[in-house]
Amino acid sequence: MVPGTLASQLSEERERFRLLVDGVKDYAIMMLDPEGRVVSWNTGAERIKGYRGDEVIGRHISLFYTPDAVESRHPDSELTIAREIGRYEEEGWRVRKDGSHFWANVVITALRDEAGVLRGFAKVTRDMTQQRAAAAAEREAREAAENANRAKTLFLSGMSHELRTPLNAILGFTQLLEFDGLRSDQQDAMDQIRRAGEHLLALVDELLDVARIEADQMTVSLEPVAVGAVIVESIELVGSLATEHAIGIVTPSAPWPDLYVVADAQRLRQAITNLLSNAIKYNRPNGHARVEAGMRGECVIITVAGTGPGIDAAALDQLFKPFERLAATGGAIGGTGLGLALSKRLVELMDGTLTIDTEVGSGSEFTISLPLAQGPRPAGPAAPAEPERAALRATVLYIEDNPANLRLVEHILSRLGDITVISAPLGRAGIELARAQKPDLVLLDLHLPDIGGDEVALELRADETTAAIPIIVLSADAYASQRRRLLRIGVDEYVTKPFKVAEMIDTVERFVKRAP
Repeated sequence: MVPGTLASQLSEERERFRLLVDGVKDYAIMMLDPEGRVVSWNTGAERIKGYRGDEVIGRHISLFYTPDAVESRHPDSELTIAREIGRYEEEGWRVRKDGSHFWANVVITALRDEAGVLRGFAKVTRDMTQQRAAAAAEREAREAAENANRAKTLFLSGMSHELRTPLNAILGFTQLLEFDGLRSDQQDAMDQIRRAGEHLLALVDELLDVARIEADQMTVSLEPVAVGAVIVESIELVGSLATEHAIGIVTPSAPWPDLYVVADAQRLRQAITNLLSNAIKYNRPNGHARVEAGMRGECVIITVAGTGPGIDAAALDQLFKPFERLAATGGAIGGTGLGLALSKRLVELMDGTLTIDTEVGSGSEFTISLPLAQGPRPAGPAAPAEPERAALRATVLYIEDNPANLRLVEHILSRLGDITVISAPLGRAGIELARAQKPDLVLLDLHLPDIGGDEVALELRADETTAAIPIIVLSADAYASQRRRLLRIGVDEYVTKPFKVAEMIDTVERFVKRAP
C-alpha cells in the first residue's frame, strides 16, 4: 500500500472518530494530557459544562471542581489513581461556567502507548442531577410512606385501646350481672345495655378494620372452613335485626351442602353477616332475605339476596366505596356506610370475589365466590367427659391502670375459688411486685402510663425469679400482628378486650393450679 494512501485513511478514520465523539451530546467527552490539561472538547462537554472548546483547551480539569475539592487536591488524586490502576470512577458535585453545580458521574481512563508510556487520559462525564433528584424524591416518598404507615399503626393501636377499653367494662359487668339471675325487668334492661354495647363494639371494629385495610395491615388466616356452619352462625347473628324489621330469612329446605372453602372463618362470617344485615335493613316491609350456597367449577358460591328496591346502575360505582351511602337510602338507616366496602375487601383478601346483580324494583343479589377446599378428616373417638371442676387457689397479679377493668377482673376471678388478686397501675411497680410476691399468674395490660406491657413481659422473662410465671396479656389492641409479636417474646396467651367472661374464665383456668 502506498504510504500516502495509508496516511490518508488514518486521517479519515481520525476525522470520523472526532465527528462521532463530537456528536455525542449526553456525555462530556474530553482528552487530557498526562498532567490533566484539556486537549479536546466535544459538543456534550460544551452543553453540560457551559464552556466553549477555546475557553478550556490547555486548562487543568480542576476548573470544573468545587473550591473544596480543589483545595483538597481531589482532581490530582483522581488522576493519580487512574494512572496507577488504569481507571477511576466516582459521583460528585461539579461546577459549570455559570457557577451552578451539577451532580456528575465521572470516569477517567489512563491511555498508554504500546510501550506502556502514559500518553494522557480520556475523561467522560455525565450529568446525573435529574436522576439524583428523582432518586432522592423516591427515597423521601418511601420514607414518608413508611412514616405514615407507622403513624397509622400507632393511631389505630391507640384508637383500638381507647375505644375498646371502656366497652370491656360495660360488656363484662353486664355479663356478670346476668350470671347472678335478675328479675324480668332487670333482665330486659341488661339485654338493652348488652345489645347497645355489642352494636357499638361492632361499629368500632368495622371502622378499625377498614383503617387496617387502608394501611395494608389486615391479615387473614386461611384454612378449610365449613360454609354451612358459617352461614348458620351469620343468620343467628342477624336474627334479632330480622325480627325487628319483620324480614324473613329464607334458606334451603335441605341441609346445607357439605362444602368447604379456603377462607378465614371469622372474616367470612363478618362478610356474610354484613350482606345479611344490608339485605334486612334495605328491604321492603314484610320482605325476605335469601341465603344459598353451591358449587360453580372449582369455587363455592354463597348468595345473599333481598327483596328491596334494587340499585340503579349509575350508583354501582359508589356502592363498594368506604363511607358512601346511596342517596335513596341515606339517613333513615343506621350504620357507618362501611359494610359493603369492608366485605368486598375481606373477600378479596381471601382470594375471592364479591359481585352484585341488581335491578331497580327487583331487589339485589350479592355473590361471594371463594376457592373450594377439601374438608377435614373425620374426627376420632370422642374424648371422655371432664370431671366436675374443683375450685382454684392462686395469687394473680393484674398490672392495669384502668380501675373499671381491674374491678371487672376481680369480680370474675372471685367466682373461681380462693383467688387473691394483687394489682399495680404501673409497669415498673408491677415488675417489682412480681419479684416480691411471685404470683401464680400475671395478667398484663399493654398500654401502661410508664412503660409498655411488652417491656414488662420481657423483663419478667429475663429475671430468673419470674421467668416461669405464666403471663396473659389483656389488651384492647386487636391487631393479629400484635398478638403474634407478644407470643414471640414469651407471653403465654393474648386475650382481646372486650372479652367474653366465660372465655376469660377458661383461659385463666388453663394456667392456674386447682386446690387439692
